[in-house]
Amino acid sequence: MHNDKKITDTPESSENTTPEEEQRTALLKAARAQMGKRKWKEALAIYQEILALQQEIGDIPGTARTKNDIASIYLAQKSWQQALDTLNEALPDLRVAEDHDQEAIALNNVAAAQYELGDWHAALDTYEEALALRRDMQDKVGEAKTVRNIGILYAKQGNTDKAKIYLNKALAVATQAKSRTMVKAIRQTLSQLRKSRR
Repeated sequence: MHNDKKITDTPESSENTTPEEEQRTALLKAARAQMGKRKWKEALAIYQEILALQQEIGDIPGTARTKNDIASIYLAQKSWQQALDTLNEALPDLRVAEDHDQEAIALNNVAAAQYELGDWHAALDTYEEALALRRDMQDKVGEAKTVRNIGILYAKQGNTDKAKIYLNKALAVATQAKSRTMVKAIRQTLSQLRKSRR
């Protein structure tokens, strides 16, 4: 299952930046660098440090976004239950903060974890929830990603006809959004689906 791996944005440095914000920015850059190298243990340690800083100053939305990032590491490590627990901690705060982008990312990742833990019906419901949110936000690229994930879910269930319908819908949305990256990823998935049917 392809999880939604967008990492929290790093605030730009300015004259008004506090030493704490500068430290957090430096730590985020370091964490991203470790993620890029697939050094999950090192990235996780840095994110835990960021989380502690945010909890210390009472930054609830920041804490929730960091938990979202930590869950991405757990997903990459196939620690499905840890990912799910972390995301379930983050979601209420993301909703209170009305951080819809991070909420949609979290829902996609919850669905990926649910599927891997054997609950494909719950995963489908969660993907549908993420999809509704992406559509409300008019986020076409996010919509294409989520529709593609639903297609992959059906493919993994052996329902290739339904998978194809969703993947073609995702392709249409990604084309409309002019996202070359998503168009390429969806075409690749469709190609793999055709090969698996032979």
